[in-house]
Order: sequence, then structure tokens, then C-alpha cells
Amino acid sequence: MSRARRALVPVALLASLLLPGSAAAMLAPAPASPWATANGRVLAIARVNNVVYVGGKFTQMTDTDGTVLARNHLAAVSAADGHVLPWDPGANGTVRTMTVSVDGATVYMGGDFTSVGGKARAHAAAIAAIAPTNTTTTGTVRAWSPNADGIVYAVTQIGSRVYLGGAFLHVGGHGRPRLASVSAATGALTSWHPKVDAAVRALLPAAGGSTLFIGGSFHHVNGASVPHLASIDPVKNRLHKWTTHPGDTVLALAENGKYLYAGDRGGGGHVRSFLLSTGKMRWTETTNGNVNTVALVGSGVSQQLVLGGHFTKVGAQVRHKVAVISPITGRVDTSAGNWHPAAAGSDLGVYAELAYGQHMYFGGDFIEWQTHPGVVPQDHLAAFTTTATADAAPPVVTAPMAAIANGATLGASKVPLRLTWKASDSASGVCRSHVSRRFSTNPFAGVPLNLATSRSAGTQAAPSAKAYTFAASATDCSDLTSATATSAPVHLTAYQNSSRAIAYHGRWDGARAPNAYGRSLRRSGRAGASAALRFTGREIAWVASKTPSSGSARVFIDGHAVATVHLRAGTSVQRRVVYTRTWATAGAHTIKVVALGTRSHPMVSVDAFLVLR
Repeated sequence: MSRARRALVPVALLASLLLPGSAAAMLAPAPASPWATANGRVLAIARVNNVVYVGGKFTQMTDTDGTVLARNHLAAVSAADGHVLPWDPGANGTVRTMTVSVDGATVYMGGDFTSVGGKARAHAAAIAAIAPTNTTTTGTVRAWSPNADGIVYAVTQIGSRVYLGGAFLHVGGHGRPRLASVSAATGALTSWHPKVDAAVRALLPAAGGSTLFIGGSFHHVNGASVPHLASIDPVKNRLHKWTTHPGDTVLALAENGKYLYAGDRGGGGHVRSFLLSTGKMRWTETTNGNVNTVALVGSGVSQQLVLGGHFTKVGAQVRHKVAVISPITGRVDTSAGNWHPAAAGSDLGVYAELAYGQHMYFGGDFIEWQTHPGVVPQDHLAAFTTTATADAAPPVVTAPMAAIANGATLGASKVPLRLTWKASDSASGVCRSHVSRRFSTNPFAGVPLNLATSRSAGTQAAPSAKAYTFAASATDCSDLTSATATSAPVHLTAYQNSSRAIAYHGRWDGARAPNAYGRSLRRSGRAGASAALRFTGREIAWVASKTPSSGSARVFIDGHAVATVHLRAGTSVQRRVVYTRTWATAGAHTIKVVALGTRSHPMVSVDAFLVLR
């Protein structure tokens, strides 16, 4: 019997094999069918707005009804039913990596190609994602064109930057050996300039975007010995301390906020776990072939680590190209009912996977899945669901709370604010947040996020009698979007040091200071000199200068000593928020700053007080 005529696994049979109410929702035993397939290797998978994007080394996709469609290395598939969508930009070479932009509007990609949609795009490109209300779009190629001179194996975004990793030596005509960052909006090269001595194969943002993990075949980054795995600051280009480095080329990375997981090749292959905070290795499990990809599905105690690669064994257990292991112990779960299909029909197996809420996608060289119910033909691309009850409820979101961050530096006229909010979804998890702000009665405008899953963001506000309003919503990993949660009006008031509302006692001298907030300061070096402000609000911030000759002051809130603030610094810093205090709701309070007259460097300053209410 030809493969095309093989009986598909009946939906009723699949349903009977699920585990309703199971505390640990496993992956279903067989892939969804019918579902789109490709005629060649799938190397990259991404998803947003109920659309699955795939890239690889294929030239055709077969739709769920058997229709064969030309698709050169790029395609889009409906996450709802697996049919091929009209999105068809086309590339002239292999697509090896894909990621969706933080705002969900763009698909960034990298690979071997030199043109996309008939436009010159050397190894990196950006294409408009399908809008939720327009699934007929064919995929507009963005002007974004970093122009790398070699293969791009990995691409990711943090805030306003897109990071490229690969085998290239130049980006935009400038030396950027194997690792670079470019503007997410324009593709222009940034000044970030790490130096890596061999290919970068994997990139992973962590810690809210303050860390970028890189994996590959390299041994040195910026001259430091950090073989195969490194943690780097994505803005300052400083390596973070990392205790343990694997001995083999890292091909894939995943993290869950506490642990980092790395899949590699060499000596067969391995998957390893590290403490995310220090890099200390927790465990290693050996395979008899490359571990090309790792992903975490589920959450909490039911979370599972899914491996894909060339292997047929994980530890002592037979596992054909895919396996589920414990993220805590690294061991294969051999209990009855454990997920145990085989991606069959090729020695090379699985190259790509994406865990997305209650869904798991695989791409590679396989042509069928051997499962406990039977054989399911599925060329190069497969979609699995978990055994959990389908998610039907949107996320729950709180309105953003604005705060002035202690340690922040004010702009010449604007005050940096930190917005925080909560977003949760117990069934499939939150995959994307959306935050906006408006001033007075102006329209809402989006607030940029570092990562799609961020729960905080920075913005700026100018003191005004008019109010700011902030709003948040979230989309879960089943593409259900919450209602928008809107904050109460937020008022920001600045009391410059010359304000009559500030009561000074003792000797305070006024001074012009062009770099201060308001271009002036009040200074005192006398012990006991004080500056007090009565205000109504939910946050107070003291703004001062920090200099090599500055001393210390004690802060009193509502008559109680609450902190001692040290203003001495190695280099002078102006407009610095040196103390903040926050309450749950606005109320009447008093702040009082008292100079301590520190010996040999007694000077303290008041630049301004800021109040949020």
C-alpha cells in the first residue's frame, strides 16, 4: 500500500488514549493528522497569531487535502487545522532559523539564502507576519537587511535589537565575527562588537533580556576562554561569570527561569543542565547522536524537557530521534504511558522543535511517526498537542503599575518610569504581553518590551498637571487574548529644589548646575541641615548628585528614620534618583532629608523631589 493511502489515526482513537485530568499533561501519542507536510528538511519553526511559520530546505508543501503548493524554503500553516496559508515570500536558499518579533508583527530569519521575495537579502531577512484579521496575506518582505557575509544559524530579539549568530565575519560591511546585533526596526548595525572565534549555533535571551546566552563551536569570546557556551550582556558586551562549559559544540538552548538546558554534538551527543544564576552544571545525559534541539513543555512539576536529534538512545533507553526527559534529573521517564513515538524514515531525524503552550511542533528529515496507535505518515513537519483539556479561557492581566526606580538617572526633562504588571494563564501559559500608554486624552501608543513575555517595561514621563494612563493585555499560548486592564490616571509632579513647598533648615547654598534636573542644586555640608516636603502621593523620589566629595544623609518618612543614603561616588553623576518610597495607595506623607556632615566629605544635595499619585 502506498504511503498516501495509509489509514490515518482516527481522532476517536487518539482521544481514547489521552489522560483526562492528568496532573502531568503529556504529549499526545500521535501527531495531528491531516496536517501540512513539506518535501524537504524543516529546520526552523515559529508561531504567532494562530499561525505556524516554517523554514528549511524544501520547495513544496502538501496541504491537508493533498494539494501540492510551491513554497521555496518558507511557508505558513494554520495552527488551528494545519492547512497551508497563502503567505509565500520565498527564499533562494535554506532557511535555518526563525523568530517572531516582540510585537508579533514581523518574522525574522537567517540562513544560507541571498534573496527573499526576489529582493537581495544576504543571509538575514524580515517578513511581515500574518495579521490575525488577514490570513490571505502573501508576506511582504521588509526593507530590513543587515547583509551578513556568511550563514546565519540563530536569530533572536531583545528590545530594539535583533541578534544574529552564525559563521559570518562581517555584517553591513563591518567586522562582526560570528555574533552581531542590528536595529530591529532598520537592520542597521549597532556598536555592540563581540569577537567569537568559531561559529555560533544558538542564541537565547534570559533574565528579562539582560542576558544573552550563546552556544556553538567556539572556544573564546572577547579573548576569554568560554568554550561552547557563554553568557554575555547584550548591551555592554561584557561576559557574565559562568562556571561550567561543555566539551562539545552546543546546538540548542532552553531555559525555565531557574535552569539552562543545552543540547550538543560530539561523543554521540549530550543534553546538560546548568544553574541559570551561576552556570554550575547540575547533570549530563548522554545520547548516541546529536541533540539538535531542546524545548520545555508544560510548567511547574509537570514540566518536561523534549529532545530532538539524530539519536536512537538516551542514556540506556531506546528513543528514536525524539525523547522526553525530566528537567530535574535528566532521566527518561520509563513509567507506563510515557510519551514514546519514533520519528522514522531517516537516520537524521529531528532538526527543529517549538513548544508553544499545549502544542509541540517538530521539523526535520522524518517521513512518518511510529506510535503506539500505529504509523502516521507525516513528512518533515509534525504537530502534537498535550493531553490537557483544551485551553478555552483567556489570560488574566492586571493594569500596569508605574514607579520611579531607585538608581535611575533622569533625562534633561523626562523621568524614567518602570511599568510592572501581572499576566497569568493556568492552561497554556502567556506567550505575549501588550502594553500601551497615553498622555491626557491622546490616543494610546505602544510601549516597547524587551521580550514578548516581559512583565515589566521602561517608559518616560514629563511632570505635568495632566495625567498618564497605562494599559496592558496578554495573549496566551492558545492565541486567546485577555481584556485590556487600564490603570487609574497617574500624575507626576516635580518639586525643583527652589520650590517653596520644600522647607529648608540650616545652611543650604543654591548653585547653578547645567547638568542637574532643572539646572540648579541646593547643597549643604552642615550636620543637621534638613530639607522637608509634605506631599500627597503613592511614591516619593529624592533626586540628587553623586560626586567624589559627597557625603551621607538620613531619610525620614512621616517622622521615622527609614534609610541612610550615601552620595559619594568615584565619578560625578547628576540627576540620580537616590531614594524612593512607595505605598499601595496615595496618601498624605512627609519626607525629610537630614545631612550627616560626613567627615572630610560632608556635602549632600537636593536636585528635586518627584511625586507619583
